[in-house]
Amino acid sequence: MSKNLLFLFLLSSLISTGQTKKNSKLETYTSRKEIYQIKYNPDHWIKNTDSIDWDAQFHDKYNLVNAYFIEYDYFITDKNLKSTIQDEYKEFGKIKNLKIYKKKINDITVNYFECELDYNDILYKYQGFIYNGKGGSIQMQYGAQAEAIEPNQGIIDELNNGILIIQ
Repeated sequence: MSKNLLFLFLLSSLISTGQTKKNSKLETYTSRKEIYQIKYNPDHWIKNTDSIDWDAQFHDKYNLVNAYFIEYDYFITDKNLKSTIQDEYKEFGKIKNLKIYKKKINDITVNYFECELDYNDILYKYQGFIYNGKGGSIQMQYGAQAEAIEPNQGIIDELNNGILIIQ
Protein backbone atom coordinates (compact mmCIF):
# COMPACT_ATOMS: atom_id res chain seq x y z
CA MET A 1 0.00 0.00 0.00
CA SER A 2 2.75 2.46 0.87
CA LYS A 3 4.50 1.66 -2.43
CA ASN A 4 1.30 2.55 -4.28
CA LEU A 5 0.99 5.85 -2.37
CA LEU A 6 4.62 6.69 -3.09
CA PHE A 7 4.10 5.90 -6.78
CA LEU A 8 0.97 8.11 -6.92
CA PHE A 9 2.82 10.93 -5.16
CA LEU A 10 5.73 10.76 -7.62
CA LEU A 11 3.35 10.60 -10.58
CA SER A 12 1.38 13.63 -9.36
CA SER A 13 4.66 15.55 -8.81
CA LEU A 14 5.76 14.85 -12.37
CA ILE A 15 2.40 15.92 -13.76
CA SER A 16 2.35 19.18 -11.76
CA THR A 17 5.96 19.94 -12.74
CA GLY A 18 5.07 19.44 -16.39
CA GLN A 19 2.11 21.78 -16.03
CA THR A 20 4.25 24.45 -14.39
CA LYS A 21 6.79 24.32 -17.20
CA LYS A 22 4.03 24.47 -19.81
CA ASN A 23 2.41 27.50 -18.14
CA SER A 24 5.71 29.37 -17.75
CA LYS A 25 6.32 29.73 -21.50
CA LEU A 26 7.81 33.16 -22.04
CA GLU A 27 7.56 35.36 -25.09
CA THR A 28 10.22 37.87 -26.06
CA TYR A 29 10.06 41.43 -27.31
CA THR A 30 13.32 42.75 -28.81
CA SER A 31 13.83 46.51 -28.88
CA ARG A 32 14.15 48.27 -32.23
CA LYS A 33 17.90 48.83 -31.77
CA GLU A 34 18.24 45.18 -30.71
CA ILE A 35 20.00 46.19 -27.50
CA TYR A 36 17.29 45.11 -25.02
CA GLN A 37 14.88 42.24 -24.69
CA ILE A 38 11.80 41.95 -22.57
CA LYS A 39 10.83 38.40 -21.68
CA TYR A 40 7.23 38.28 -20.51
CA ASN A 41 4.67 35.73 -19.49
CA PRO A 42 1.69 35.86 -21.92
CA ASP A 43 -0.50 34.47 -19.13
CA HIS A 44 0.08 37.75 -17.26
CA TRP A 45 0.85 40.32 -19.99
CA ILE A 46 -0.66 40.91 -23.43
CA LYS A 47 1.43 42.84 -25.95
CA ASN A 48 -0.41 45.54 -27.85
CA THR A 49 0.83 45.66 -31.42
CA ASP A 50 -0.92 48.95 -32.27
CA SER A 51 1.13 51.27 -30.06
CA ILE A 52 1.96 54.55 -31.79
CA ASP A 53 3.71 56.63 -29.11
CA TRP A 54 5.67 53.81 -27.45
CA ASP A 55 7.92 51.10 -28.91
CA ALA A 56 6.00 48.42 -27.04
CA GLN A 57 2.88 48.48 -24.94
CA PHE A 58 1.51 45.74 -22.70
CA HIS A 59 -1.49 45.35 -20.43
CA ASP A 60 -2.33 42.77 -17.82
CA LYS A 61 -4.92 40.14 -18.65
CA TYR A 62 -7.67 42.17 -16.95
CA ASN A 63 -6.62 45.40 -18.72
CA LEU A 64 -6.17 47.20 -15.40
CA VAL A 65 -2.43 47.89 -15.56
CA ASN A 66 -0.70 49.27 -18.64
CA ALA A 67 3.03 48.98 -19.26
CA TYR A 68 4.92 51.09 -21.78
CA PHE A 69 8.46 50.69 -23.12
CA ILE A 70 10.39 53.16 -25.26
CA GLU A 71 13.93 53.60 -26.48
CA TYR A 72 15.10 57.21 -26.82
CA ASP A 73 17.84 58.23 -29.24
CA TYR A 74 19.34 60.48 -26.57
CA PHE A 75 20.35 60.33 -22.92
CA ILE A 76 18.18 61.60 -20.08
CA THR A 77 20.52 62.97 -17.46
CA ASP A 78 19.88 62.69 -13.73
CA LYS A 79 19.61 66.50 -13.71
CA ASN A 80 16.69 66.38 -16.21
CA LEU A 81 15.01 63.27 -14.83
CA LYS A 82 12.38 64.99 -12.68
CA SER A 83 11.37 67.50 -15.36
CA THR A 84 11.24 64.75 -18.02
CA ILE A 85 8.84 62.69 -15.91
CA GLN A 86 6.71 65.75 -15.07
CA ASP A 87 6.50 66.72 -18.76
CA GLU A 88 5.09 63.31 -19.65
CA TYR A 89 2.03 63.88 -17.50
CA LYS A 90 1.48 67.63 -17.89
CA GLU A 91 -1.44 67.27 -20.33
CA PHE A 92 -3.27 65.12 -17.77
CA GLY A 93 -2.55 67.25 -14.71
CA LYS A 94 0.13 67.82 -12.15
CA ILE A 95 1.82 64.79 -10.69
CA LYS A 96 2.38 64.62 -6.97
CA ASN A 97 4.44 62.57 -4.55
CA LEU A 98 7.16 61.99 -7.15
CA LYS A 99 9.91 59.78 -5.74
CA ILE A 100 13.03 58.91 -7.71
CA TYR A 101 15.62 56.45 -6.42
CA LYS A 102 18.28 54.05 -7.65
CA LYS A 103 17.16 50.44 -8.01
CA LYS A 104 18.89 47.37 -9.37
CA ILE A 105 16.92 45.32 -11.92
CA ASN A 106 18.86 42.26 -13.01
CA ASP A 107 22.37 43.69 -13.54
CA ILE A 108 21.11 47.15 -14.50
CA THR A 109 21.06 50.07 -12.02
CA VAL A 110 18.14 52.29 -13.01
CA ASN A 111 16.49 55.51 -11.86
CA TYR A 112 13.19 54.15 -10.55
CA PHE A 113 10.25 56.51 -10.05
CA GLU A 114 6.84 56.43 -8.41
CA CYS A 115 4.20 59.14 -8.54
CA GLU A 116 0.49 59.88 -8.36
CA LEU A 117 -1.83 61.82 -10.64
CA ASP A 118 -5.36 62.98 -9.89
CA TYR A 119 -7.16 62.93 -13.24
CA ASN A 120 -10.90 63.66 -13.37
CA ASP A 121 -11.16 62.92 -9.64
CA ILE A 122 -9.63 59.46 -10.04
CA LEU A 123 -6.27 58.76 -8.44
CA TYR A 124 -3.76 57.05 -10.73
CA LYS A 125 -0.40 55.68 -9.72
CA TYR A 126 2.58 55.38 -12.00
CA GLN A 127 5.95 53.75 -11.56
CA GLY A 128 8.80 52.73 -13.73
CA PHE A 129 12.36 53.53 -14.58
CA ILE A 130 14.70 55.35 -16.91
CA TYR A 131 18.06 53.85 -17.78
CA ASN A 132 20.89 55.40 -19.78
CA GLY A 133 22.76 52.77 -21.71
CA LYS A 134 24.22 51.92 -25.06
CA GLY A 135 22.37 53.79 -27.80
CA GLY A 136 20.56 56.27 -25.53
CA SER A 137 17.95 55.86 -22.81
CA ILE A 138 15.14 53.41 -22.24
CA GLN A 139 12.03 53.90 -20.18
CA MET A 140 9.59 51.38 -18.77
CA GLN A 141 6.46 52.82 -17.19
CA TYR A 142 3.45 51.25 -15.48
CA GLY A 143 0.17 53.02 -14.82
CA ALA A 144 -3.20 52.19 -13.35
CA GLN A 145 -5.86 53.42 -10.98
CA ALA A 146 -4.37 53.48 -7.51
CA GLU A 147 -6.38 50.45 -6.38
CA ALA A 148 -4.89 48.25 -9.13
CA ILE A 149 -1.20 48.83 -8.47
CA GLU A 150 -0.64 47.05 -5.15
CA PRO A 151 -2.51 43.82 -6.04
CA ASN A 152 -0.58 43.66 -9.33
CA GLN A 153 2.87 44.59 -7.99
CA GLY A 154 4.01 40.98 -8.42
CA ILE A 155 3.44 40.94 -12.18
CA ILE A 156 4.91 44.45 -12.49
CA ASP A 157 8.09 43.19 -10.82
CA GLU A 158 7.98 40.10 -13.05
CA LEU A 159 7.93 42.23 -16.22
CA ASN A 160 10.68 44.49 -14.86
CA ASN A 161 12.83 41.43 -14.16
CA GLY A 162 12.29 40.27 -17.74
CA ILE A 163 14.35 43.17 -19.14
CA LEU A 164 17.80 42.14 -20.30
CA ILE A 165 20.67 43.76 -22.18
CA ILE A 166 21.42 41.69 -25.29
CA GLN A 167 24.84 43.11 -26.17
